[in-house]
Amino acid sequence: MIISLILLFSSIFEVSKPTSPEDWKLIQYVFDSSLNGSEIVVQCKNYYLTRVELCSLRPQTWLDDNVLSTMSDAVTLVKKKMKYPLNWYLPISFAENTDDPRKCISFAEKHRIKENYMLDLLCCEKVFVPVFDEERSHFFLYVLQLKKKVVEIWDSFAASSQSDWGDRRLHNLLVSLDFLFKDDIDQKYQNVWSFKDFRMERPSNVPQQPNGYDCGVYVIKFMVAPEEVTNPDFVFDSDNERLEVALRLLASDVNSCSDDLASKAEAYCEQRFGNCENLS
Repeated sequence: MIISLILLFSSIFEVSKPTSPEDWKLIQYVFDSSLNGSEIVVQCKNYYLTRVELCSLRPQTWLDDNVLSTMSDAVTLVKKKMKYPLNWYLPISFAENTDDPRKCISFAEKHRIKENYMLDLLCCEKVFVPVFDEERSHFFLYVLQLKKKVVEIWDSFAASSQSDWGDRRLHNLLVSLDFLFKDDIDQKYQNVWSFKDFRMERPSNVPQQPNGYDCGVYVIKFMVAPEEVTNPDFVFDSDNERLEVALRLLASDVNSCSDDLASKAEAYCEQRFGNCENLS
């Protein structure tokens, strides 16, 4: 009997895109809430995700901020493998520690932020900094364009933004970056270049969310596919995007759990659904 993967996915995600049997098995196994919630299903270099945390990608669910940081970690590792990491993708904890330059430097040294996420300043083109606004309970993104000396605010719920808080937070972030990279700036720019001189812009073509729970998923999309989301023809489909993020993390080459996870998913589906060879 041929089983429709799309129909089987519908119990978790309402999606229209076809997927492979391997992906289907992964999703069925990982998103089974009756299994051990503390099982690690994504393990990158600096961050990992348990089943409970990854399951915050279920439809209409508030995203766990650790998913954002783990995605930043995964993308960074992939770019390093390509030996062409022109962009920096920072964990959300970085922005949380930039309200004071001394605090930022202490945090960066403790967690080796520069070594893990910020390579050659002179070669960097863009810096993606996810931010959590506690007052709005909302994720948004700073995109620093180093060659243009511009910092863009990508906010999927721009109408709710509070400029005073945002301006202060951004100023503190830029000042902290100046302190963190003081030696690099002195050596490479002869002290005539500064993060705090960056001009702030709010792009008008940033897609806006129609609900109150997708902001974290939007931020991930902004980081990994900025050209796609600013295309006039782009349409955000929440379930498709959440499924795509989940599979991107689970099946990634930089997920050290991926092989073991695939074996577990195979055995799980064999036991629960029987012969899965006819899935199409």
